[in-house]
Amino acid sequence: MDIYPLKSQFNTNETVILCLEWDKELPIKITLKIYSLAEVVKECEFDINQINIHINIGKFDASLGYGVCVFTQNNTDIPILQTAFDVTNSPHKFLRYGFLSDFTTKDYNNNALKWLLKCHINIVQFYDWSYRHDDFISPEDDYQDMMGKEISANTIRKKIVDAKSLGMHPIAYGAVYAASMNFFAKHPKWAFYNSCGDPFVFIDIFYIMNIIESSPWRAHLLKEYQKAISIMGFEGIHMDTYGFPKTAYSHLNKKPELVRLENSLPTLIDEISEELICENKPYLIFNNVGAWPVHKTADQKQDAVYIEVWPPYDRYSSIAELIRYARYYARDSKSIIIAAYLKPFRDGDRTKALPAARLLMGTIVSCGATHLFTGENQAVLTQGYYSNYSRLSIFEADIIRRYYDYMIRYSNLFYDEELQNVSMTHTGWDNYEYQTDGHNISSYGESDKIWMIIREKKFRKCIYLINLCGQTEDYWNKGKVEPLLQENIKFAVQVDFPVSNIFFSTPDENNLNATRLTFIERNTKVGKIIEFILPRLRYWSTIWIDMKTDN
Repeated sequence: MDIYPLKSQFNTNETVILCLEWDKELPIKITLKIYSLAEVVKECEFDINQINIHINIGKFDASLGYGVCVFTQNNTDIPILQTAFDVTNSPHKFLRYGFLSDFTTKDYNNNALKWLLKCHINIVQFYDWSYRHDDFISPEDDYQDMMGKEISANTIRKKIVDAKSLGMHPIAYGAVYAASMNFFAKHPKWAFYNSCGDPFVFIDIFYIMNIIESSPWRAHLLKEYQKAISIMGFEGIHMDTYGFPKTAYSHLNKKPELVRLENSLPTLIDEISEELICENKPYLIFNNVGAWPVHKTADQKQDAVYIEVWPPYDRYSSIAELIRYARYYARDSKSIIIAAYLKPFRDGDRTKALPAARLLMGTIVSCGATHLFTGENQAVLTQGYYSNYSRLSIFEADIIRRYYDYMIRYSNLFYDEELQNVSMTHTGWDNYEYQTDGHNISSYGESDKIWMIIREKKFRKCIYLINLCGQTEDYWNKGKVEPLLQENIKFAVQVDFPVSNIFFSTPDENNLNATRLTFIERNTKVGKIIEFILPRLRYWSTIWIDMKTDN
């Protein structure tokens, strides 16, 4: 049995349709409850008399994540099926990134897109789809790309159409400065050169081209990007880079000139954004490899701050640092996408891969970003070459999908632009804002401790807990054992307004519904303090404290 939305994201005034797959006794009456955080906002009954059915549940307010629970008449307390959906009035916000990379004739099926749909992926990178990095469209329908991968242009077009029908935005991989040897031989002055006077070459295949404003390569690149949209039907471009070089010599003039790429990349992003012609505003995502040069590109005309994570950003605290860094320089409400590839799914003890994924995803989402992690048919990324992905087992896929459901259902607790991260300023020393008792707590993701991330706004406080207890190190890209269960975690939180409710939720249990926590209020020399206990923490839990707003 299964239930999932018909689209990865719904727009304002759009009817929400759910797909229900049923393999139990028929006919049967079910009850659907729709939740906004802990509140039931809609309840309806349906008579199910066939194994596959579309259920119309009406229209919902924009900019909210919703949970869906299915109950039977025999069990009205524990849902037998769950999913989530969200509604937006701004499709370019809150982007959840996934990938496709298999494009042969035999690869044309709906399994990959169906998996992405169930994970609520709303923007999809078509990775290494082009004929050449300098010549996107092949003269033949069937061809090999520069890495020798077999591709069918007809399969790509069909997947683009299908992705759009599911509410996803297909965008084309397009390296910013990569060209083939043949193209370089025809245009040697268009390339970048090192300080020894030699051209830059990546893995002996890709020649690094000159992207400064006066370079003919820039105009050529724009034409190729436009072909991807006009001929293939993509809705935008993933502007990939390699992170190196950061400085290079231009040979366009008689005397070589040193170029600092961090000064040219921002103008390239803006020019592509302004010049690309698409039916709607094109989606544009630029790859800041190793967070470079986020300080220059984050505020440019693109839809997300995308960071591909490499050493030395190798600790859990590094991930939180990158997200704070991106948010500071973006200066707007762009989505922050973290491309952190998990090699434990490829190397070492596979039993330690899923725990690593759960802890990493909890970290990224709790800090207000999303994770480029999954794609194809239940596949995950383990390295920078996406075509060498790894498949999830059925058990792993079920857990990962539940984490995506959780992210969407409680998105208002993760992606509210007003929430400010106060983890390092409101705990420890003689700070009384947030205190705990009886457990080892860390504010920056130390091993063998509970990592407490705190974000707050005027009438809401959010506490996100990542359980690193039992881990011997804090490297996000190493396999992890299952954390040691933590129980009865005591909190004391200072408040300025009367508290209306405290709830907690977790994706680590089959029931994603929120649980109300009881609390007591005390008057102290530092003001009102509320005390409460979190009963258990497995991997990741979220606590939110809502204050009364009529004060």
